Amino acid sequence: KSIPIILINFKLMKRLLIYLCAVSILASCIKLPDIDVSGESQEAKAALLAQFSSANIKNWDSRLGYILLNFTLDVENGTPANCVAWYDRNGKWYLTESSMKYQELPAAVTAAFEGGDFKDCNIEEVYCLDAPEFTEYAMLITGKIYGYAQSGFLYYKENGTLHISIVNPRSDYTYGDYLLAPICKKGDGSNTDSTPLEN
Repeated sequence: KSIPIILINFKLMKRLLIYLCAVSILASCIKLPDIDVSGESQEAKAALLAQFSSANIKNWDSRLGYILLNFTLDVENGTPANCVAWYDRNGKWYLTESSMKYQELPAAVTAAFEGGDFKDCNIEEVYCLDAPEFTEYAMLITGKIYGYAQSGFLYYKENGTLHISIVNPRSDYTYGDYLLAPICKKGDGSNTDSTPLEN
């Protein structure tokens, strides 16, 4: 029987070896963000209870480097408000999302919505977004949005300016995911871009 002869392209093997070495060196130089998600932050929990002493904490999550605490607050003559508070692991507060009724929105916001491009959409929920340097209002709407989308987030400033519009938002995202994401943030930490953003 004849013995098979294996031909090796030494030039190709040399290039492959150089490539693998380069990838190995590059990988060793890249440092991924060190975000501790091993357990609930007691600092964030203490900060929440300091802000909202009557908060009924439901659960917590970690996303985008923030600690998210989901809780409810009792409101007068109504159902409890569903809330999400955003902190860092040291307990610094960044944002609170609180459910509210459409009728409780500032007049400038309702006027902007009812006179805008989305007036024929259905409003599924309304939230107040309270941060250290600003307050905004967000809505989840359903319907025909931009001619093709079935759902969207709308963010309004207190003066009624439509700040951000997100089409077909992820079902597991809250309003804060888009408001605090790097694509939306400015260098001073506030969100002042008045151009609608489509996802």
